[in-house]
Amino acid sequence: MLSGNALRHQIILPQQQEFYDYWRSKCRAGSFPARTDILPEEIREHLPMTTIMERVEGPKTADGQSRNRFRHRLAGTGYWNLYDMEIQGKHVDELPIGCRVDYWQRVLDQVIETRKPYVGVTRPNTPNGSHMAQFWVRLPLSDNGTDINMILGFDHLVKMSDVPAMKPVQEKVYA
Repeated sequence: MLSGNALRHQIILPQQQEFYDYWRSKCRAGSFPARTDILPEEIREHLPMTTIMERVEGPKTADGQSRNRFRHRLAGTGYWNLYDMEIQGKHVDELPIGCRVDYWQRVLDQVIETRKPYVGVTRPNTPNGSHMAQFWVRLPLSDNGTDINMILGFDHLVKMSDVPAMKPVQEKVYA
């Protein structure tokens, strides 16, 4: 769950490391932080690209199981540049990201199911982000310290021309 710090050493960008370190500082006695533990004034420089997603029950699948759905309870102002729209209040499957919906559904489901933080890099697949690499962090939040009901996210966008060693960006997910 929260033991060890191996994931931090797989994080590429300093901005991701800072955000991850902040989240770790809010973990107490093996418990996950709650949404109320995340204080905007403490992450001011990261707020424009910060999200808090709430897990909600989605429609039933063919086998009668409920699928998780994720709604943006909070989305920083930086996402306007990526989506050309407000994403706060929208579900991940309502965003203009095409085939990336399945990618993000898998990532967010993994955070919930494994109860672990994840980091990675991908391409945004938005009209405004096609020339960008999206370095991301998704971190579990829990109102009761145990059950994951929200996910704290941070994204850092980098122009592909600024990271020539990464062309083409390989999708990576680390837990």
